[in-house]
Amino acid sequence: MDTIRIRSCVPQDVTIIPNAFLDRFLPKANGDFLKIYLCLLRVSGNGRGSLSISSIADRINCTENDVERALRYFEAEGVLSLTRNAEGEITDIAFTGSAGSEQMLRTEVQTAPAARPSEITSERLTELGSREDIRELLFIAQQYLGKPLSRSEMQKICFFYDSLHFSPDLIDYLIEYCVSRGHKSFHYIEKVALNWKEQGISSVRDARVAAGSYHREYYDILKALGIDNHHPVEAEIRIMKKWIEKYNFPMDLIREACTRTVMGASKPTLSYADSILSKWYARGVCTMEDIRALDEEHAREALSRKTERAPSRKPATPFSDFEQRSYDFNSLETALIGKKS
Repeated sequence: MDTIRIRSCVPQDVTIIPNAFLDRFLPKANGDFLKIYLCLLRVSGNGRGSLSISSIADRINCTENDVERALRYFEAEGVLSLTRNAEGEITDIAFTGSAGSEQMLRTEVQTAPAARPSEITSERLTELGSREDIRELLFIAQQYLGKPLSRSEMQKICFFYDSLHFSPDLIDYLIEYCVSRGHKSFHYIEKVALNWKEQGISSVRDARVAAGSYHREYYDILKALGIDNHHPVEAEIRIMKKWIEKYNFPMDLIREACTRTVMGASKPTLSYADSILSKWYARGVCTMEDIRALDEEHAREALSRKTERAPSRKPATPFSDFEQRSYDFNSLETALIGKKS
């Protein structure tokens, strides 16, 4: 994406923040949104500046999606005016100036400041903490993170449940998803949760589809093949995704194919396992019982072929081509006695 022009009317080397903005958004806006707004003010410089979405994200250590969400948020609040090209990409950002401040002041009178995104009252935290499913969720989160949860982290988990309306299963997958990518910070986990909420993700399946992969299953499969410390590439993901989504094979069946691959191939590969699973799919295999029945059928067919095989001939010798002679030993003995007489 090309750089975005940022237009403002502030003196050089001075960053002016409208009091109306501070009064309205400091209590309620997402912290990263505030940083993005300040970054835009700073870059606008002497009335003009330019910056790309990715460079903004790099400057304040957030994702490009966070930047775009912040821009849409402030556009909706009347703080920024965004210009987009035919492809929908942002090409120009303008601060609304005093008009924007007046609009913020008018809105301020009508709307009370909202609570911080992850703010949960002590009473509500205690109430949720008494529920069996929430206690189990907190325990699982501790196992993923490898440490006891702080009060702030427990509040964020309850916020996912209470305010974002995520199910315990979805929160479980959210934490697993982030940890599997090396991110144990709840600041990062909260960003992902807010992003999922914005995308309308409300179930584990939705989250998996949005992520484009079933990461835990992929790593389980690679581990079953004896492949460690390896991140699957796109071609490998397509193969494993076929087993899970198209073939709809359970993991125990896929692991069995991986075990047979390890036992049968000098160098276990996904392609070898794919050949096994594709044959099973063609034969209508769905369960481990189906595999055992298929193995028994194969063993019977092998035994039948062995039984029907013709007896093998004796090996040929150098003397096999000579005509064999027969002798009358009684006549030879009589002749021999008469000759001696």
